[in-house]
This record gives sequence, C-alpha cells and structure tokens, in this order.
Amino acid sequence: MNILKKCEDIFVGSAILAATIVLFVNIILRYFFSANTSWAEEFIRYAMIWIAFIGSSICFRRGIHVGIDLLMNYFSGKGRTALQIYINLVSLVFMFFLIKYGYDLVMFSVSTGQITPSLEIQTFWIYLAIPLGALLSVIHIVHQTYLLLRNPKLSEE
Repeated sequence: MNILKKCEDIFVGSAILAATIVLFVNIILRYFFSANTSWAEEFIRYAMIWIAFIGSSICFRRGIHVGIDLLMNYFSGKGRTALQIYINLVSLVFMFFLIKYGYDLVMFSVSTGQITPSLEIQTFWIYLAIPLGALLSVIHIVHQTYLLLRNPKLSEE
C-alpha cells in the first residue's frame, strides 16, 4: 500500500507541476512574444482530468469526502461507524459503475482510433484516467472499510 500511495502522490504532484509550468510558459509566450503553443491548452486539460481522477483516490485514502463531515458530526460511536461503512458501500457501487463505463469508453476509443487534435495521442490514454482512478478509489475504500471494521474507533477521528 505504501508504494501505491507514493506513486499516486508523485504522479499527482508531478502532473500539477507540469501543468503549472506549461501554463506559465504559455502565458509568457502569449503576452510577451505574441506566440502561442497550440498543444498547451490541450495538455493542461488532459493533465487536469488525470489529476482529478487520481486525486479522487487520494481523497478516499485520506478520508476527506466533500460534504460528508456535516453529516458525520450528527453521529457518534456505533452510529458514526455504521454511517461511514454505509457511505463506503455506496461509494463502492458508484466506483464500480465508473470502472465499467470508463472501461467501455476506453474500449470504444481504442476501436475507433481517435486521436487528439494538437498532441496527436490516442484518446483512450485520456479516458483511461476514469477506470484507473475509480479502481484506485475502490482499493482505498476497501482498505479504509477493512480498517474501520477492525477498529471502529477510527470513525471517531
């Protein structure tokens, strides 16, 4: 699990850094030299897609769901643990749908041979972020649920 965590963190950090550098260079080129790279906006868009989906798995790993804290504050003890397990199960169902339909999208893209306009890479590389991010999220949700079942006091943190 530690290797997976490091890989996710390094990937997302590197993608954010790369997108920031490309954006900065493109802004400098556009405003100071009246030049523009045609591929920069496309690269940044695709990097943000990968950041979002791999970043969602990091959020599941760390237990930082948007909006769930409000609901969790109303419960304590076993109620809080039960609610967290329920949320994890619902999240798992959603992630399995994302894996299935993301995989279908990747396979469709592979079969049609679509390529991106500026970067000229196959679009399935962009769509691959969906099932891969969902699969990583499933791994983290299952791990968090396992830890929660072993030690219900973790839901109190």
